Amino acid sequence: MALQSSGAISLNDMHLEVGGSSGSQVSLNDSDIRDLISKSSGAQSSFSEFYGASAETEVSSGTTINGQSNAKQITASSYISSGGTLVVPTNFWVWSDSTATPALTIDIACTVKNYGKIIGKGGAGGNGNNAEGDDGGPAIKINSGVTGVTIINYSGAYIAGGGGGAGGGSGVQAGGGGGAGGGNGGGNQYAAGWGYTGDGGAGGILNATGANGAAGAWPSQGGSGGGAGGGGGSGDTNIGGAGGGGGRILPGTGGSGGGGTPYSAGAGGSAGNAGGSPWFAGGGGGGWGAAGGYGWGYAGGIGGKAINDSGVSYSLTNSGTIYGAT
Repeated sequence: MALQSSGAISLNDMHLEVGGSSGSQVSLNDSDIRDLISKSSGAQSSFSEFYGASAETEVSSGTTINGQSNAKQITASSYISSGGTLVVPTNFWVWSDSTATPALTIDIACTVKNYGKIIGKGGAGGNGNNAEGDDGGPAIKINSGVTGVTIINYSGAYIAGGGGGAGGGSGVQAGGGGGAGGGNGGGNQYAAGWGYTGDGGAGGILNATGANGAAGAWPSQGGSGGGAGGGGGSGDTNIGGAGGGGGRILPGTGGSGGGGTPYSAGAGGSAGNAGGSPWFAGGGGGGWGAAGGYGWGYAGGIGGKAINDSGVSYSLTNSGTIYGAT
């Protein structure tokens, strides 16, 4: 909340604005106080200069959601000083395109107010006949040793770890579905001479479903990995089909698995739910924050955490929606 714009203003008011305790020691030359109005150390300040000053900084970007990102893989200290407040506005996406990198890294003491969407990257589905699914990535990570962190997730807002990619189907060469958060589907693995090799479906862009995987062979005999939760596309039909990509829709639904009875592939998990684990086919990608399905022979990846706290304590207030561990 910004300081008042008129009337009496005190040094204690300024201290509270930057996260200090009422009545505790503070001076006009403290760095966090000076940062409110961008004053250098030792520069003379008038109390009237602090009217309307705020320690809150809103994440902003000029790009459109489908055009692609609002804010990709950001760090708190790039926007605010220690003790400040970072605000993610309504309908704004903070996201990751790497399971190894969170959407938001918190490296300083601060408050994060989320009114938008903070999402991790979905794990890739395993290739048919030789691969497990990849783990999903975290939405938020608090670095080790960082204290004094408060996260507030408001009504209508989301914090979602990426879904785990599904395992591929051993023996049928069917790829697993990609996890929610843009995980790519696994490819099918027939020998090139058979003419049935094919790539998995690409993960979705922001607010979009993933793509279907390539078709396999032999109608009604097993299927591809199902598309991931969060709007994942389904894998195409038949034995050896490739997995569908994970979507980036919140909350989203899982894509269907390809293939015929009794060997249909696993369907993708809806938000917060694990992907399907069929028999003799590829598994379904995990929904937001949930595990990928077990393909026939290979395990799915685990769901990414909503908040990876690195073992430190923090405060969380949630009236919105959170998918994944905190």
